[in-house]
Amino acid sequence: MKHVHTSIDIEAPPSIVWDVLTDLDAYHEWNPYITEASGEVAEGSIVKIHVEPTGRRNSALRCEVTELVPERTLQWVGSLGVPGLFTGRHTFELEPLDDDRTRLVNREEVSGLLARFVVTDETPLDYDWMNQALARRAELRFNPQRPAET
Repeated sequence: MKHVHTSIDIEAPPSIVWDVLTDLDAYHEWNPYITEASGEVAEGSIVKIHVEPTGRRNSALRCEVTELVPERTLQWVGSLGVPGLFTGRHTFELEPLDDDRTRLVNREEVSGLLARFVVTDETPLDYDWMNQALARRAELRFNPQRPAET
């Protein structure tokens, strides 16, 4: 099994971060890793995602939302349909911090024969870029007067 674990502290409350995270239709506007997403964010629902990892082939996955705790946890599980080939459990966790801030933990557990090809040295960087983009979008939504980073 391969693991990816990243986190970032965001200058916005969990409600704002949650709104950005669960607005799948807007992923193409801000997310450099999951460049397209669609579906209903509800436990047991299927979401479709398009992933553009650094140095690897783009892929489209159908994932089942397996855990949903509003403003706290969003988890989905995707696989290639062939048992033992690939299963990825992607979890976003929001932890409220003081002063209207949020810690986002973005992690994934990947298993199966293709795990070593899916999680590479670049994968944590891709997740960090996604975290930073989510933080920028949430912080701008929370504080519209905040200067945009270049």
